[in-house]
Amino acid sequence: MSFLKNLLDIREIKGPEFYKDFESENKQLYDLEELFSRVKSEKRKKIQRDIINLKIGLEGERAVSYELKNSFIPMICLHDIRIENAGYVAQMDYILITEYFIMVLETKKLNGDIVINEAGEFIRRFKTKEGKVFKQEGMYSPIAQNERHIRILENFLKGNGIIKRVPIYSTVIIANPKAIINRSKAPYAIRNGIYKYDQITNMLKKKISKCQKDGKMFESHMVKIAEFLLENNKEITFDYNAKYGLTEEDFKESIVEEASEVLVDEEVIASEVVENEQVAATEVIAEEEAEEQVADNASDLYEEIRKYRYNKSKEEGNKPYFLFNNNTLDLLVKERPRTKEELLKVQGFGQVKVDKYGEDLLEIINKF
Repeated sequence: MSFLKNLLDIREIKGPEFYKDFESENKQLYDLEELFSRVKSEKRKKIQRDIINLKIGLEGERAVSYELKNSFIPMICLHDIRIENAGYVAQMDYILITEYFIMVLETKKLNGDIVINEAGEFIRRFKTKEGKVFKQEGMYSPIAQNERHIRILENFLKGNGIIKRVPIYSTVIIANPKAIINRSKAPYAIRNGIYKYDQITNMLKKKISKCQKDGKMFESHMVKIAEFLLENNKEITFDYNAKYGLTEEDFKESIVEEASEVLVDEEVIASEVVENEQVAATEVIAEEEAEEQVADNASDLYEEIRKYRYNKSKEEGNKPYFLFNNNTLDLLVKERPRTKEELLKVQGFGQVKVDKYGEDLLEIINKF
């Protein structure tokens, strides 16, 4: 059947198909938040910072996923693929397998404006509300980082006989809608290797148009590449005790009352920590009061949901904000979902949370 499909060039992939999709329920984030709830020492701050940066990165990847799904381009998409080959490791945000080429997307949700100079160096500028630059700093080139991933991926696929001449391209996607990219002086190769996330579809269409003369891959070959990458995806396991230097002392209860604990808001503005690179950055961290000090909200529904969250968190031995934060609570009150399908559309709820808490929440909401 595959031979016949190839012979007749029968294509079943009519648009983007995700063989490994973006998932809101991220295990690394869950593990970090669970660790944060147990650590009582000053090392909480390091864990807190990593939680912030991970959430920022995930929001960027979510935005890219949305653009890809609405591109209507025939391709296979793989999110968060990690391969190991000959002692080298490549962690790739997105791998796109089109009919003409493979493309690896490196997603960055950076704060500040980005300037790329004649030497191809990346400079990040932070401005005041009046538009004056108050700080600028160099940063590790995401282009160089992704090109390294490309080399590892290409050697891996060719070494295993999966591809011979299929080109692999690198593209960096800036997922912050407020970021400004100044690449007017950048070398040509770099200037055409970095885009804002809302330019993904146009970028892909232009690339496909240029590559059409080189001929298409068989659809069966596209599937073979995707399945091989899925089979060889190596999930990373973190040793957080080693990473943060944790000992038994760090888990002992603090004498500070829990009610005075300061929590980090999910909408915080924080600088991104580039993977495996040390980048100096300015962090602006918004603080929210402890869960017990809920903002003045007279809504009976708000109070009912808040009480449920508090009681459920005690039952599970977690903090209330592990179930969902105050922003999500506000959305539940505002949108009042009546079904599990509607609950899935509320920001902060994925399938896992809907399955776990959905029936209880809908029973509460449907009383109002």
